[in-house]
Amino acid sequence: MIIHNLNYGYPKECNLCNGNETPDHPNVVLTVEPFEKEGNSFKLMLVGQDPTIFNNPGRVEKVLMLNEKNGQLAKWLKRLFGEKQFTEFSIYATNLVKCTFPKPPSVYKSKDFLKPYFDNCNTYLKAEIQNYKPNLLLSFGEPAHRMIITIFDNESLFNDKMQDAFTGQFFKAKINDFTFDYSPCLHIKTFRVAETYGNSVVKFKEELNRFLMK
Repeated sequence: MIIHNLNYGYPKECNLCNGNETPDHPNVVLTVEPFEKEGNSFKLMLVGQDPTIFNNPGRVEKVLMLNEKNGQLAKWLKRLFGEKQFTEFSIYATNLVKCTFPKPPSVYKSKDFLKPYFDNCNTYLKAEIQNYKPNLLLSFGEPAHRMIITIFDNESLFNDKMQDAFTGQFFKAKINDFTFDYSPCLHIKTFRVAETYGNSVVKFKEELNRFLMK
């Protein structure tokens, strides 16, 4: 059963980032909803960077486009987690930055382009984590990892560089009184050129399978 739950803290509407538009700080639109699938008692939370894509951005209705059962990302996640586990456990997917940009963030020159947007969004994400209470949270890509660890109470325990953080291990993260397992994850494009990460991809898959089978 697929549901789309805004009760965890995902905003129904928001204009915090709009009003002072510049070429390097465009206005954004909240059009994408979180994705949730009810399943067994194991709760997986997936966190992407933002919902903007290059081609046909209007296609994105739900986070990570997981409502498209035959979508590229959904297929990849089923291979990564194992189709049986992916089908059976509960999933909630959200983004660090909830709104859609006119163009993907990678085309903007500012190194810290996403920061002011995430500064406004991070209270939503904290609420989502505390209210959904995942057993395991995965963030996708180095920018997402760097941003999400800043909201952890024990941020100092995490390395913000993907090559040092993506080791095949899961780490205990904490927000207020809630503790959960966390790992950054390479996004789909990086997995295809994962030689940079040596044996980390293999270790990550092995540890993920062990964790999901607990």
